[in-house]
Amino acid sequence: MIDFAINESLQRIIEAEAGTAYKKPWHRLERGLRLNRLRAFADDFATKRGLKESERASLLSLLTKALDKKLLNSKTAVEYDMEGERITEIKPLVMHQSSNGEALFQLLEKRNAVTFRKRASGSSGGGAAATSSAGQGGQESEQTA
Repeated sequence: MIDFAINESLQRIIEAEAGTAYKKPWHRLERGLRLNRLRAFADDFATKRGLKESERASLLSLLTKALDKKLLNSKTAVEYDMEGERITEIKPLVMHQSSNGEALFQLLEKRNAVTFRKRASGSSGGGAAATSSAGQGGQESEQTA
């Protein structure tokens, strides 16, 4: 049996791996590491803004649920500093003040906008109809052949 506590080379390998765990891009971090960084972000945010413990817990709960819903998976939603190993900004996060002075948090969900394809300049509506009827004619000849 090998006693891993005595094996110094294995201990160094484990410590080296642990030291580089957070040095990956946000979207490459494992879920547990992301939760750890979200907890650190909530603590830091609460300290800077002077939030109550209940408000900090509410923020952490919102961020955890958002991570589970995959709203914080992309690097466009979360700005992560790999060198500092910390979250610098969560872009969709908004803080509101309620009428009784409580801080409320919300994540704005990005909605996919409907886009329309532009027509090619210089072509008229008749040209498109001619193209589509020619395409249908080609299909008919393939079917009869």
